[in-house]
Amino acid sequence: MKSELPESVQDEALLLRSTTDNNEQLSRFRLHTVLLLLLLLLTGSVFVWSADPPPTAIKPTNEPTAPPTVHLRPYKDTSHRLPVLPSAGPSSHLGFAHIYVLHDPAHPWRLLRMTHLLQLLSLSAEFVPLTDPFLTRMSIYRDIRQHSYTSALILDDSVDMELNIRTLMHAAHQNLPRDWDMFFPGHCGAFEGTQDTAGMLRVANMPICLHAHAVSLKGAHQIVNHVKPSQEIIEMAIMRLKERGLLHMYSLDVPVFTPRPDTDEAKKQDRPAGNKRLEISALTHLSLWQGKTQKA
Repeated sequence: MKSELPESVQDEALLLRSTTDNNEQLSRFRLHTVLLLLLLLLTGSVFVWSADPPPTAIKPTNEPTAPPTVHLRPYKDTSHRLPVLPSAGPSSHLGFAHIYVLHDPAHPWRLLRMTHLLQLLSLSAEFVPLTDPFLTRMSIYRDIRQHSYTSALILDDSVDMELNIRTLMHAAHQNLPRDWDMFFPGHCGAFEGTQDTAGMLRVANMPICLHAHAVSLKGAHQIVNHVKPSQEIIEMAIMRLKERGLLHMYSLDVPVFTPRPDTDEAKKQDRPAGNKRLEISALTHLSLWQGKTQKA
């Protein structure tokens, strides 16, 4: 018959078994802890050695944003290669049916500057090489008539404009009468004299400079039909039509287009008489966009 152990001996056995179990659990806990620490260390090493962003990540940089690529194509049957600016929507012509930009090949760098400026403002335009001041402008007036454009804005490639040109031109269109033939949003003086009308629009008696002017379809017909090739400059030929009452002309009280000096060192007196500095120059904004510090 199996003898039972004393109660004190049984308690010691239970205590010894419990201690052994606790030691085993502590050992397993320590092992798990060590494995976890090793895993964390390995993970940390991978993170440190993989600190560089993936190839698709965009790294912050102080370099200026590159302007959009400019695509060139031959202009009609000439050797001139000019930019192609796709239409940017109904508002890309500033309320006109078309925009022409006269490019002077003697200043090739203006071509890229004007193209980037139009892209910045989301404007569309047709570049035309300026071969002869009189003949080239007359060819544009004929082109307006040929394509039956209801109106067209004609800009020199040297112009600067207000940054909010869309808003300003929208307001100008709201005030233009229906019978307008020529409109001068940029001029060197229009000799309006004293006028009773208030607002941004003025009747232009003798606007000077054609660096930024618009022509309606009716105005283009009048110019093509009545201006003949001669030795006088195109501005004077147009002024004679105004004197004969064949053209209705209007201008802005404060021009929103102005010629831009070719260099930052150009003196103030080099600006055509009557031109005012712009409130917010679009070309200055373009220079900031390209990371430059060009002065207005």
